[in-house]
Amino acid sequence: MKILSPAKINLFLETGAVENKLHRLVSLVDIVGLYDAIEIEESCSDEVIFHSQWDIPENNTVTKSVALLKSISGIKKSVRVKIFKQIPPASGLAGGSSNAAAVLKALVKMWNIPLSAEELFRIAGRIGSDVPLFVHGKRCVIEGTGGIIRKDGIPSSPFAYRLFIPPFAVSTRDVYSRLDSVNRRGNLTEAGEKIKLLLESIECKDIDKMESLMENRLEEPYFSLWGRAREVKEATEKLTGKRLFVSGSGGTLFSVFADSTEAGKEMLPANAAGWKSLVVESIRAS
Repeated sequence: MKILSPAKINLFLETGAVENKLHRLVSLVDIVGLYDAIEIEESCSDEVIFHSQWDIPENNTVTKSVALLKSISGIKKSVRVKIFKQIPPASGLAGGSSNAAAVLKALVKMWNIPLSAEELFRIAGRIGSDVPLFVHGKRCVIEGTGGIIRKDGIPSSPFAYRLFIPPFAVSTRDVYSRLDSVNRRGNLTEAGEKIKLLLESIECKDIDKMESLMENRLEEPYFSLWGRAREVKEATEKLTGKRLFVSGSGGTLFSVFADSTEAGKEMLPANAAGWKSLVVESIRAS
């Protein structure tokens, strides 16, 4: 079985109180066409192999997905999973969570495991907080600690995004620790109202309005830890005339366009040595 595993970006992200050591949040997420390729085949023993220019820990989300699904279902079969990485880890694009969800869905199909959608979401939530949104597989609002997926009333209007991916890894734990140290959590109720307005602007493809409403609570702690990223953001905005936003807990910056033609040619400032720029589009179906 051969499958693709996409990335995500956060069009809006607000954090609230901590629950069971995880931050409650509300976030509008878009799934985009930057993919890892995955191959799965039956084997004598379970094996997860990463073909990657980046180091991947032995205890990873894919290994956890295989083990957890086998434990829950009682399946005794084994698989060899090969993952060809294009999504940089620790970049705010959630490649690891996407890999886990893709393998989870593929094995449920391969092994004919009778799971309801609710059961699949619950299993995904046990693997990682971003895994359920990739089980859904398209633009959605995530709430709580990631396990609540709101998909009703989400417009499917596609957009193009120019991603600016740094040459360094960003620790999500460090970013949240910095956020906690300054105690700047937001109001999730107010954030929900902002997301409603943002969804209306998405429906109308009003990018100026979208940009005025998009925000990410984790931007400042990210920039305070990786000052170079702030410098690249400011220089790129000056060069391109477009606003840049942070995806997830950082690494990747991005700008929004109506389509890939409008995204235009690659433009990186002189201080962005080592950064990678590419254009991706929204995925409209899971």
